[in-house]
Amino acid sequence: MNKTKFWLILVAIIFSFASIGWDIYDIVKFFMTEPQNRVSTFYLVYYFIEIFALLSVAVLLTLSIWGNGRKFRQRYGYYMTALVISIIISLFSVTSILLIISMFISDWVWEKPKEPFTNEKVVNISDTREEKIAKLRRKRENGELTEEQFQEEIMKLL
Repeated sequence: MNKTKFWLILVAIIFSFASIGWDIYDIVKFFMTEPQNRVSTFYLVYYFIEIFALLSVAVLLTLSIWGNGRKFRQRYGYYMTALVISIIISLFSVTSILLIISMFISDWVWEKPKEPFTNEKVVNISDTREEKIAKLRRKRENGELTEEQFQEEIMKLL
């Protein structure tokens, strides 16, 4: 997994927990205010729904990047489900924006080969069995192969 994508998802998880904390604060504030000054109970119900949804977003995102993102492609459904839930709850939340940004970052990591590529390692697949035996005979005659090595290679071909 791309490190940038990994860190964006990790920060989205942190902001999801921060939003849960803010919703808990709003619930406590609801009960601490006097009944005549309270907002509608609809908001209280919404805060509870939002806590449940944001908790599920955090869990799904954690599962999607578990193991340093090695299985992200297999768990892509967790990531997309978390993205959809986050957008449904609040399109302009920091979590949703980070997930939308991370959606456009490729999760492929390009690595350089450990050994430089050389033409010596290329094997000609189109050689017939007779051509391979002729090459082995030339190598034996030039002293590149011993008689035992020559016999082993012949047995592998046959």
